[in-house]
Amino acid sequence: MTRTYNISISNRIEETPRVTALIENEVFRAGFPQKDVYDILIAVDEILSNIVYYAYGEGGDGRIDVAFLIDDGKVELEFSDEGVEFDPLKKKDPDTSVPVDKREIGGLGIFLVKKLMNSVEYSRVGQKNNLKITKIKTGE
Repeated sequence: MTRTYNISISNRIEETPRVTALIENEVFRAGFPQKDVYDILIAVDEILSNIVYYAYGEGGDGRIDVAFLIDDGKVELEFSDEGVEFDPLKKKDPDTSVPVDKREIGGLGIFLVKKLMNSVEYSRVGQKNNLKITKIKTGE
């Protein structure tokens, strides 16, 4: 049975727990193992934080729309905003063999999202950034 959810928040960090709480509750309820739920929550937190801090400029007003569905052992989440156009997948993965203090700043969060999720896709439709992530249930 497919279950779909939509939530819209303002681009304030204080709003993000509303999204993560809903996702956590529904993904656990769908029978996903704890590790999968944690992977999803880490990815969601990273994506929402990036949108809040970078999409609308410092102090800018904006909305973040999150749509997700749970279906047959898979969770798909899509994050949309009307902020500055930014494709996080174009950012080169950080070289994790380089010591942290020698690395270029930025990119580690989306790198982590790509490692934790089964797929990550970006599109720009009109004035909207859309980032879609998918997690397939593991056997754990």
